[in-house]
Amino acid sequence: MAPDHDDDDLPLNRPTPRLQGSPSRQPSPLQWVLVGIAALVAGSLLAYWWLSRTQPVTAPPPTAMVAETDTESGRPKPQPLDLPSLEESDTLLRSLVSTLSQHPALARFLTTDGVARASTLAVVQIGDGRTPDQPLLTLRPPSRAQMRGTEQASLDPASYGRWDSAVGGLTSVAPADAAQLYVNVKPLLDEAYVELGYTDDDFDAALVRAIAMLRSAPMPAEPPALVERDGVLEYADPRLEALKPVQKQFLLIGPDNQRRVLSWLEETAGHLDLSLE
Repeated sequence: MAPDHDDDDLPLNRPTPRLQGSPSRQPSPLQWVLVGIAALVAGSLLAYWWLSRTQPVTAPPPTAMVAETDTESGRPKPQPLDLPSLEESDTLLRSLVSTLSQHPALARFLTTDGVARASTLAVVQIGDGRTPDQPLLTLRPPSRAQMRGTEQASLDPASYGRWDSAVGGLTSVAPADAAQLYVNVKPLLDEAYVELGYTDDDFDAALVRAIAMLRSAPMPAEPPALVERDGVLEYADPRLEALKPVQKQFLLIGPDNQRRVLSWLEETAGHLDLSLE
């Protein structure tokens, strides 16, 4: 093995092949601009609507009986919003998200055709242990991972920084706002979820499974060792090699980014009143 191995973001054996017809690895920044004047105007109006919170109305003190039996969820209530069809939801979703964050990585993801479907598929695949390389293709770093070592290689820790932008895009949205956005557009996600064949539960269950899958991944203090077997790089530690593909990928973003992602997901789940136990 060469001392400085230039490899893919997943230099590990993946059980699922890439689907044909994936979008280009290097999306053009102009695609975001081409969302159009209509989306810009909609975004401006929605920004005012989104940031305007209904002021609480002073209510009479609850009786002792009500106080004892009050188990109302802290989950935010859906705000009044005329949702379009799933097919025509991209412009609205781009506008809503852009009012919460202008992070470049998030903007790149929003250029994906079928944002709701891509988001749904990514969550489902993560929950199943698969790497969501197709729905999240626009978030892949432009550079490849660098290895160090000869007989037994390991990932160069500097390569963790390639994922800082993608992680920054996710965490640039405040968890409370992410939870409010989620409940507002959840009917679209539920519809996309049913399209994938899931009819026994709703999208909340898929989100919980995805978070649980990432939480169960280890967080090595040092870059894990890799070995080449039959031309494929694998983890030298059999316990790491036995992980699900998405967990192997999660290790490659680095422990600091792992903690940032998990902290954001757990806080968002808390606002949604989802049980992660």
